[in-house]
Amino acid sequence: MSLRTLVVLSALAATTATGRLATERLDINQKVFIESQAVLGAGAGQGALGKCRFFAPQHVSNPAAPEVQVCGTSIKATFFLRGRCKGYYHHSKQVGQCNTGLASTTCDSWGPSQDRRFGAYQSYIIENC
Repeated sequence: MSLRTLVVLSALAATTATGRLATERLDINQKVFIESQAVLGAGAGQGALGKCRFFAPQHVSNPAAPEVQVCGTSIKATFFLRGRCKGYYHHSKQVGQCNTGLASTTCDSWGPSQDRRFGAYQSYIIENC
């Protein structure tokens, strides 16, 4: 196997489901906050990208939480009623503006203040658009 073939295969193996390289860095405008705490970007790193995460127990038990905010135009977060990041009928909510025509500082917010049912949601996944 030639070195060139090995490099191409390695790059393909590193490609994520969204078609972006797994090593690609998000710009500083891509951020996600849950109850005003950064879970992606803003000093929290990129570890949450592409992984199913669960809300903290205090957010699940509090019907007035969580309030979430997704900033930037290259990421989105999808929130789920169940704790497996799987849709359940119509009980999922996508937050984020996947529109690079908007200002890079665009933020999208959601929470029980907009829909009280959101207070029962349990999991989320953050993905590239």
